[in-house]
Amino acid sequence: MAIKIYKPVVGTAGAVARNTTVYSAGVDLSGTTNTKIGLLLASTAGSITVTQQCSMDGTTFYDAVNAAGDAQGAVAATVTVTTGRYVEYTPTLAPYIRFKVVEGNTAATVVTLTVAVLENE
Repeated sequence: MAIKIYKPVVGTAGAVARNTTVYSAGVDLSGTTNTKIGLLLASTAGSITVTQQCSMDGTTFYDAVNAAGDAQGAVAATVTVTTGRYVEYTPTLAPYIRFKVVEGNTAATVVTLTVAVLENE
């Protein structure tokens, strides 16, 4: 099976103050049979961790966990200044996702997230 870019979505988490959390816009995956997501992230300062949150309705989002309560939404941890890091990962099962960006009490930053949803043809 070939892989194609199904739906490129560009979102910006924007300014992230020191020791705070911001959220990207939601990404609608309903109606897709996506297999992978590519996330290009850039950060101007600080140290950020990016995780995926899931939603059934596109309004209320949750941290993804397994039956034991262990976090499952990890995307990238301890990202420092970068003009671009491309992270490919398998998303958790949900019709909507968004990204949670946490600055680790290092410095304020500006974060840009560019999302590409890849799907089997």
